[in-house]
Amino acid sequence: MFRENTDHEQEMLFSPLKDLSGRVQKKLENHWSTHFYEHVFTQIDERKFERLYHDGYSRLNKPANELVSLEIIKHLLGMSDKELEHAYVFDFRVRNALGKETLGDNICEKTLTNFRCRLMEYEEETGQDLLHEVFENHRTYFQREFEIDASTQRMDSTFIEANIKQLSRVDLLAKVLHNFLCDLPEEIVQELPAGMDEFADTENLELSYHLEPDEIPAEMETLAEHIVWLVERFRGEAEYAELESFAHLQRVLEEQCYRIPEFEDDTDNLEPDDRGHPGDESPGWQPLQTYTSPSESTATAGDESDSESGERDAEERHDHVGLEESDEIGSESLQNPHDDEATYRSKNAEDYFGYKSNIAETCNGENPFRLITAVQVDTNNTDDGDLLGEDARNLAEETGLCDLLVDGGYTHKEVEKCCRDQEITQHFTGITGQRPAAEKMSLAAPEWDGTRMVACPAGHEPFEQNHYETGRISGKMDKKFCDGCQYQENCFVEEQQEHYSYGFRKRRVEVAQRRQRLDDPAEQEFLNLRAGVESLMNEMYHKDGEKTEFTGKIKVKNASIAKAIGRNLKRASGFLESEAKQEKSAG
Repeated sequence: MFRENTDHEQEMLFSPLKDLSGRVQKKLENHWSTHFYEHVFTQIDERKFERLYHDGYSRLNKPANELVSLEIIKHLLGMSDKELEHAYVFDFRVRNALGKETLGDNICEKTLTNFRCRLMEYEEETGQDLLHEVFENHRTYFQREFEIDASTQRMDSTFIEANIKQLSRVDLLAKVLHNFLCDLPEEIVQELPAGMDEFADTENLELSYHLEPDEIPAEMETLAEHIVWLVERFRGEAEYAELESFAHLQRVLEEQCYRIPEFEDDTDNLEPDDRGHPGDESPGWQPLQTYTSPSESTATAGDESDSESGERDAEERHDHVGLEESDEIGSESLQNPHDDEATYRSKNAEDYFGYKSNIAETCNGENPFRLITAVQVDTNNTDDGDLLGEDARNLAEETGLCDLLVDGGYTHKEVEKCCRDQEITQHFTGITGQRPAAEKMSLAAPEWDGTRMVACPAGHEPFEQNHYETGRISGKMDKKFCDGCQYQENCFVEEQQEHYSYGFRKRRVEVAQRRQRLDDPAEQEFLNLRAGVESLMNEMYHKDGEKTEFTGKIKVKNASIAKAIGRNLKRASGFLESEAKQEKSAG
């Protein structure tokens, strides 16, 4: 049952804190744990978490503000759950951060994991991201409390390595098959076709280490046929078809294999009474070979001729399932069933498996400290511009963002339009694509008013101009201006019979103007403000290792949010401590 935690508001009559000397009390006042209590713990709105509490099994038995704070402290201090459990019980710093004056009450690891699961389940059910709401409230409070100017910010993204083992294709097929077989009752596994049950044994995983390279394709075909058979056999039985391991079987089949339509059987044309039953012959996905159960495997001498005939039939039968080529498999495909939301991304000849984090922070040098203003986590095949598009409106309305420093990865038409709509000016430290030849005139050389050329580099306006819905712009120049012009040799116009003309997409003009701004010394000096964003990524992720300890996008995202709040608190605490030292020296 939910109950607001107000115990921390009541001062204890007999508290160990009252026995501390004045000097020690002063140290405690300027300690990060006190700053945490004042600026983080007391600002958490517990009422938002009321729906997470119930009277059933695995119910939450600690106040919401304590559980949220513990999640932040875990990442602030780099603790494991076991260390956090002990710190809650014995570490006065943690107790002080939670507004507790004494030791005494207990907590267990399960409470921490249950809270994360309830957060995830609630977000999946309702779409409401409670921890992100805590972050937004925290950001607003810090910006107001410390008078932080957030009009200029910098943004960057980084990869988060998933907490999974990288699997080869053959190992992935074996793993999903193994997981489903382990979920089946033993008596059913024993009745499966011969050779299939061996994959229930963990010793038959990691096939890529045990097989010769030329043996792998055949083994993958066998695994694919096992998966086809199981999908067809159990798809109609809800008890097994609703298992996560069965969903992984179906997903791997769809992503790694393809059906060969010209070899489909004729069962679709049969009358209902003539159709085979699930498991008879895997309807729709004909196996590469005929499987027999162990009880049917003993053949008499009189059956040898029938057996030979069956083998000939099997040899003549065409495959109904094939394996996709590696380069045909999408980056969103299943990488490891341990975390089925992690995706694949290749960048600069390196492979990445997991997620991407996108973070923004203030970078105005007059602020007391840098404030993290946005944190987003998505699959690592998500475009940087899409992540910015999700944050642009919120940053403009809630933080007052005007100038955003980004790299060339945040350039595409949709997000640039979104930023313009929110009156956010993007400043790019680089531009993707090849720079035009130096001798060729830049499309930024003329004077432009939107899509209209006001004057060419020689000062003349086209006598006809057009702008099309496709984004293409064109125009015509009088020959008397272009013939003999000093810029004619390198100009972008082309000579026609009665005039000179040009035509290109508006996007090319925008990119050219962007390159021109990059060459401006004042712009270069302004862009230097973005240089420190690399240290932010190091603080947030790479300092403690790139691999996350969590699985699933929501849990990885929540960990990043907790880290961001912790980093902000650490920066604010450093500022407050510095202010206290200055006051002491001045006094």
